[in-house]
This record gives sequence, C-alpha cells and structure tokens, in this order.
Amino acid sequence: MKINLFFFISQFNFGGAGNAIFNFLKNLDKKKYNLHMIFIGHSDYEKLLPKHVKSYKLTINAFFFKTFFSFFLIRKILLQKDLINKKNIFISNIHYSNVLSIIFLRNIQHLKLILFERTSLKELNIFYKFLPFLKNQIVKLLIKYTYLKADKVLVNSRTSVKELKELKIKSSIVYSGSLNKAVKRNKFIKKNFFKIIAVGRLTYQKDYFTLLDAIKNIKNKNFILKIYGDGELKDRLIYYIENNDLKKYVKLNGHETDTRKIYSNADLLIHSAIFEGLPNTVVEAMNYEIPVIASNSFGGTKEVLNNGKFGDLFNPGDSIGLRKMIQNFLINPIKLKKKVIKSKSFLKRFNKKNSCKSLEKILMSI
Repeated sequence: MKINLFFFISQFNFGGAGNAIFNFLKNLDKKKYNLHMIFIGHSDYEKLLPKHVKSYKLTINAFFFKTFFSFFLIRKILLQKDLINKKNIFISNIHYSNVLSIIFLRNIQHLKLILFERTSLKELNIFYKFLPFLKNQIVKLLIKYTYLKADKVLVNSRTSVKELKELKIKSSIVYSGSLNKAVKRNKFIKKNFFKIIAVGRLTYQKDYFTLLDAIKNIKNKNFILKIYGDGELKDRLIYYIENNDLKKYVKLNGHETDTRKIYSNADLLIHSAIFEGLPNTVVEAMNYEIPVIASNSFGGTKEVLNNGKFGDLFNPGDSIGLRKMIQNFLINPIKLKKKVIKSKSFLKRFNKKNSCKSLEKILMSI
C-alpha cells in the first residue's frame, strides 16, 4: 500500500526550505508515495511541480495570522474519507507551523506527524525581538511541549540536534539535498580580476548591507560582486549601491534557477546571513570548488564549513572582519581554494538521493 505523504510550508517559494521540499517532491519514489503539497497563496514552485504531485493552494482572507487560519482548511483535507485506514504522514516545516500542526492535527487518528525544524532556535532571539508581546521564551515553551507529542522531529544540522536536546526533545538529522554530483573545475589560474558572488533572498536575514559595507571600504576593487536573488530589500540595496558609488562593482542579478550560470565562473562566494538553518548556497558553491567566506551565524553554516577547515568564518555583522578576509583572498586566493578542495567527501551527505534515502528511513520507521 502506498503512503500518503503531505508536505506543508506556509510560503512555498525559492529559498532554503522551499528548495529542500521541492527536491523531495521530485526525487522521492512515486511508486511508494502519493505525494501532496500544501501551501498558502502564491508559490514560486506552483508551476514547476511534477505532475504526480497533488497540490493544495490555500486562499486565506486574512491580513494577519494566515498560517493559523490555514490549519482549519488543512484539517479538512486530512479528514477526507478516502484517507481513513491508510498510512498518512504529514510533514510540517519551521517552528510556528510545527506548533500549530500539533495543536490542530494531533487528534486525527489515521495521521502520523513529522515536524521538520529548519532553523536554529537562537533565531528566535533575533526574529521575535521585533514583537515585544511575543517573548521568545514563550515560543520555546510552546516548542518544548508540542514537539514532544510529534511522531518524529527532524532537523538539518547538528546544531539543531543540540538545541532541541537541551529542551529534552529527540531529533534526527535529514540533510537538505541540493547536489546531484560533484563538479570538477579546472586548475586555479592566476587572475588580476575576480568574480565574487552572493546568493539568497534580499531580506534582513541575509544581511547584505554588511557585505556592501565591507566591499565599499576595499581600496583596490579588482572584482565585481554579483548578487543573485529577489526580495523586499531590493530598493534599499539599489539606493545604497548608488549612493556609495558601487554601481561599477556591484550588480543585482535577480533570482536565477540555473546553478551553472551562478557558480561555473565564480571565484569566491560570500554568505553574510545573521542566522541560517543549513546554507544550501554554501554547499552548492563548495560543490563547484568555489572558495567560501561565511558568517559564523546561528545554525548549520559552521558545520558545513567544518569549523573553518573548508572556508573562512567571520562574526555576523562584522564588516571590518569581512573586508580583511576579502582582501586576503584577493592577495592570495590559493589559500582559500585549498580549503574548499578538502570538502569533497564531506559533501556527499548533501546529495539529493542520499537525502531522500535518509527521509525514507524515517518514513518507514513510524
């Protein structure tokens, strides 16, 4: 009997969690699973979903708390008569949806619940500081007492395992699969001009202003920085670039789905996020043997770079430290190149097939 497998994320768009779920939908064995995707409103992936995936686009007529109200509709979907007496698994993603999944869905008898925590809990200290009425301690308490009722809790980094263990919550790692196979590049050639890239949504989380501040203060600008991504901070970034005489050195390239176009000719990736679950862009760049400079942010970045053995780490928000690392690379790029070459065997865990195998083991065990 095939398993009915439901994925839910409120915003199913380009980005870490959306990419990971899309890879599962594309690569899980459709002979074993009836695959369903539930999301709210617009989705970047809606037209890209494989034909064998049944999608549910929820329309919520509310300005606030859309995710909360969506669970009344999700409950209706999961209480369909044809699901009774079958194996049904619901996978929720990210803490607020995970908490609501337990509150709304735990009493559905024919349903198993998997909660996938894709961000560091320390993110709450940053994210919820803008909402004084919603203290992160309260959110952590909700996480503690709801996650314990799940059939399984999944994470994508060892950091998250440790954080949940502190709350007495057991979890298993399923790495986000973003790689097909290793890419072999030509030997590094001495250059006088470099292509630096940054990849990710133009949001507060990615902290592009620290990156631009670092770039601005480099005197010998023998490089171009190309930023791939879209988001709500685009206009502010354009204003900063124009008002700091950076138009010649910084280009906003928008979102790009073809990873070869992004990585094939790049010399250096800079990842400046202040918090991150597991940075797929760092993994993808390393797979192309591209040297990496990344912020030592909350989450899985430090794990991916093996505590600095596979790339350089700077403190989040430290534009001076970042500037010095970029300048060191421009003077001696071989040093950072040697670091990333050491990561090849480590990167196998982020292979799409291996990631699907890890998830399938979990699915068969509950």
